[in-house]
Amino acid sequence: MPFPLKPNENIYIDHKIKDAGYSMPSMQAAPDHYTIGYLVSGDRKWISTETIRTSQSGDAGITKPHVYHRNCAMSDVPYDRYVIKVRSEVFKPIINIIGNTEFDALCSNYLHFSKESQSVIKELCDEMLEEYTKAAPYSQLVLQGMVYKLFFYLYENHIPAESDYNTIYLKGFDERIQQALIYAENNLSGASSLKDVSSYVNLSPSRFSHLFKAVTGSSYTEYITEVRLQHVRILLNTGELSISQIAAKTGFSSGNYLCTLFKKHYGITPSDFRKK
Repeated sequence: MPFPLKPNENIYIDHKIKDAGYSMPSMQAAPDHYTIGYLVSGDRKWISTETIRTSQSGDAGITKPHVYHRNCAMSDVPYDRYVIKVRSEVFKPIINIIGNTEFDALCSNYLHFSKESQSVIKELCDEMLEEYTKAAPYSQLVLQGMVYKLFFYLYENHIPAESDYNTIYLKGFDERIQQALIYAENNLSGASSLKDVSSYVNLSPSRFSHLFKAVTGSSYTEYITEVRLQHVRILLNTGELSISQIAAKTGFSSGNYLCTLFKKHYGITPSDFRKK
């Protein structure tokens, strides 16, 4: 469970760099605050009771209180992020201005930005961290104004991205499916087959398949193929591994099969994608 805000605080901010491969150990939900997160580096898979979505460096996300979620690594890039907690009463004027419908839309996916906007966002986060660390008698009041400035900058400058179309909106919640999703994400190169994953959550393959589709709306085979291809794209962008090495790391039987599936899915070969 995330730490609640201190009684004398309406705003909390921290900046941490965690080891590559870090995953949240369990599902968590904020008890008394909204959360704004900004990802400086790293590639993350967010799994909540409502959605499954992905983020990469330069993305921001807004999370409501009481939304259980968990995120895990999608690459070996260090996880560098800012987290800003805002007490619910302080966040309320924002929602009153833009409306619940618009706010829900902002929370439903990650927000993406140009390189120029990313620099501005990081600078705003650093200024907030400096004010929070100062801990002057007036710092919390100053931070409230800074939160509003940051939020409306995010609101006015976010842009669409291809990853938005990969978001899965869950039709229900089942703890076993949540466990299976994290397990599969962390075991792509090895035990991520239907048989392996269903065994991990103590279900028969047929029962797991039925439950997985009921929760996610897609078959496990479709889902894991999409996940593997997402990892392939990240590795093509961030490393110098050969196609065969990437295939082995993401659970494909061969480099040739990876190339065939990648082109069928994206209309471009992995080599041409990497050049671009």
